[in-house]
Amino acid sequence: MTELELLNHRVDGVEEDVKILYKKVNEVTLTQVQSVTKLDSMLVTLGELKESIETLKRRPNWFWDKLIVALIGAVCGVVVNMII
Repeated sequence: MTELELLNHRVDGVEEDVKILYKKVNEVTLTQVQSVTKLDSMLVTLGELKESIETLKRRPNWFWDKLIVALIGAVCGVVVNMII
């Protein structure tokens, strides 16, 4: 085997190794893109859940506010009827 054939054989081996490495890097890149996409989706969902929880936290306060206004209105109505 001449020196040129030996070098060509070694270059061919390196080219195959680079192809394998390139394929693995591409797979990692695709996996990372998929992970980022899933993470973004999870963050959006988490934001929606936080918003829903805040709405549910405010709801009881809203209910009690309406109840108090109704009671005050009823008491005022009774007082006005007693005066008249």
